[in-house]
Amino acid sequence: MKAEIADTVRELRIKNKFSQEKLADAIDSHQVYISEIEQGKKLPSIEHLYKIAKAFNMKLSELIQIAEEKKSRNS
Repeated sequence: MKAEIADTVRELRIKNKFSQEKLADAIDSHQVYISEIEQGKKLPSIEHLYKIAKAFNMKLSELIQIAEEKKSRNS
């Protein structure tokens, strides 16, 4: 699931025209952390996933659903 979260965050960030730095600022974090999430090196906490979803004006459940759909397609 880490890879699907990584892809989802990266795709949403690009779709919403956020730089890694802008997303990091929106979730009160650091650009390196966003990069590590997008590379699949870090799995964000529920709190950070919630903040990421809010930054993209969506519900946490919507973000998770996108990642779950990716997982289903990759299985």
